[in-house]
Amino acid sequence: MWNKELSVLLSKGLIVLGLIMAVCLSFTLPQCVGWLEDYYYRPLGHIPTCIIAYLVMGGLVVLLIFLFRLLNNISRRQVFEKSNTTCLRLISWCCFFVSALLFAWGLLTFLEVIFLAGFVTGFMGLILRVLKNVFEEAVSIREENDYTI
Repeated sequence: MWNKELSVLLSKGLIVLGLIMAVCLSFTLPQCVGWLEDYYYRPLGHIPTCIIAYLVMGGLVVLLIFLFRLLNNISRRQVFEKSNTTCLRLISWCCFFVSALLFAWGLLTFLEVIFLAGFVTGFMGLILRVLKNVFEEAVSIREENDYTI
């Protein structure tokens, strides 16, 4: 039967799969960027495009690591903790970092898909920021209740 523990386990497995895919893709990223450049035109050149792609990949890897830490805390029943708000804060900043890179990349290359990905990533960062503020307030309420007799 499907339950919360299996859901967290599935999420952790997908995060690990994403990390494995990111590591594997990091070896072939210049070739993948080359395919993108063959399909579209090359206003930036191959090396600057690869640098931006590796920076985006790095931001996503950091995001996945902190998401995994957040899920570890949740699976240990440590939900309203300061470490979770820190994880959510860092995840949202990773989203904003990747969003800024994708916006710049999309504007420089005039590729609407990359620009759209930057918009979606920025919107996800905004949603996570609101969620982080909710968690922060819940942590303060929980701490206040812990000190109440």
